[in-house]
Amino acid sequence: MHRSITRGIVALLLGSMAVLGLAAPQVAHAQSATPLQLTGMRTWASPTGTRVVFDFTAEVTPVAPDSGTGPQLVVAVPSPGLTAAAGVPSELNVADSAIVRVRSILDATGARFWVQLTPGATFKVFTLAAADDKPFRVVVDVQRAGAKASEDQRLATIAAAKKKNRMRLVVIDAGHGGEDTGARGPGGVLEKNVTLSVARRLADTLNAIPGVRAMLTRDSDFFIPLHDRYKIAEKVRADLFVSIHCNSSRRRGSGSGTEVFFLSLKGATDQADQDLADLENAADQLGGVAPQAQDEVVNVLYDVKRNSMLERSQLLAETLLDHVATDRRVSARGIKQAGFAVLKSVEFPSVLVETAFINNPREVLLLKDPKFQSRMANQIATGIREYFNKTGVTLSAEPSSTAAGPDGSR
Repeated sequence: MHRSITRGIVALLLGSMAVLGLAAPQVAHAQSATPLQLTGMRTWASPTGTRVVFDFTAEVTPVAPDSGTGPQLVVAVPSPGLTAAAGVPSELNVADSAIVRVRSILDATGARFWVQLTPGATFKVFTLAAADDKPFRVVVDVQRAGAKASEDQRLATIAAAKKKNRMRLVVIDAGHGGEDTGARGPGGVLEKNVTLSVARRLADTLNAIPGVRAMLTRDSDFFIPLHDRYKIAEKVRADLFVSIHCNSSRRRGSGSGTEVFFLSLKGATDQADQDLADLENAADQLGGVAPQAQDEVVNVLYDVKRNSMLERSQLLAETLLDHVATDRRVSARGIKQAGFAVLKSVEFPSVLVETAFINNPREVLLLKDPKFQSRMANQIATGIREYFNKTGVTLSAEPSSTAAGPDGSR
């Protein structure tokens, strides 16, 4: 607490000096062999707020309050010799529901980042260590005023519309997003973009089936913590949860095919599946989410409801793979089990579809092809309809124009 207050006072003093045109005090800093650079400054918008990210070539120690509210925030990075790489803007005019603009001021003492907030917005400031192809980052998460209440109301409206119209609601989760790019394929193809495109096509296909409606956990490029993804589905009283991903192997081109996972309570099918689950579950770390306590899961791991949902999830996985396997261009790798965090709800059957290997030079060409994406979506949708048939679900004869759309709108 004292550390946060001290950092906040220093940040306010530095910000005030900048406004008055005064130089900030010199800070002793160990000089590294490679000059420190600011290599990126960007924002990600989500339904509840905006994330600001500052990229650096090495670790820095920002001086700012950990959290708070107010009309503005100043984040200082005391580091003599800090420069901005070519192409990094000095100002971002965001003008959304959470942030007005972001401005950077670099001088001999380091950098100061001035974030102008919309009225009532709250913020959090934290750092993310360099990992894989990600640089060291200073992150500011800003939530607009009333965002949580507004989002909860939106989800409650979707749940009410589903009940009123007696629709079967399928929540489609496009894996990764925002800072969490997922796996990267040849030519710079990103998993987060492929999964979103397939998810959108799947939602459109499902919405054309009478009695079925689809909703996306994300309909644009932003980060969602893993547990929030299935919590969204729980709040709208979803009937099914399908998470879309792209597979990737350690060695380029060594993996191929499609596989469908459901949750395992006893460990993964094999070591490769465990490695994949560990990779997907690391998404929260890349997005800056603190480790979640597992009590809420442990308390229900072995109850009857959990076992029943696992059986239904297995049937859903088998049915989806049967239909996806009809595309001979991508082999079927089978039904697998692993401890994916995103599949841990007990409220509905949940599966994770690894569409193809994004690091395979042949399959990445398919993954970025709109025709293949549409065919994959059609196959998954056909499998979902077949699953409903197998489980004795009667779909309504006519679609309803008031049911939730792909983004949950009406």
